[in-house]
Amino acid sequence: MSKKYHIQRREFLNRSVDMPAYAIAIVEDTREIAIDDVDSWKWGEIKLMFSDCYRSISFEFDLSSITERENSLHKIRVIAEVVNSFREALEIEAASVEERLSFVPLAKAATTIQRSSTAHPAALS
Repeated sequence: MSKKYHIQRREFLNRSVDMPAYAIAIVEDTREIAIDDVDSWKWGEIKLMFSDCYRSISFEFDLSSITERENSLHKIRVIAEVVNSFREALEIEAASVEERLSFVPLAKAATTIQRSSTAHPAALS
């Protein structure tokens, strides 16, 4: 029987192919494995990995006992909450930088005009 997955996904995180950062998420679907094949359904394939081109991190999610299942669910919920909060903050900051950059040429022009209007009157003639 071939394995089935709830998710089996790899995504590259950068738009440039020269920068191989990635995210991998795998959760095997063990629902159709026979109940007497305990090792197969109790230890299904579960992986969450991230890489930023130079470093990698992987998280372990153990579902073998009630305590481990509760901890694994707590862990992924906290990770998701932190990542989503980070994304929201990053979007706000990116918009702020973008907005300020649109004013930089105007600010430089205003400074140039202000400097030339404060120049010595004899220098203007």
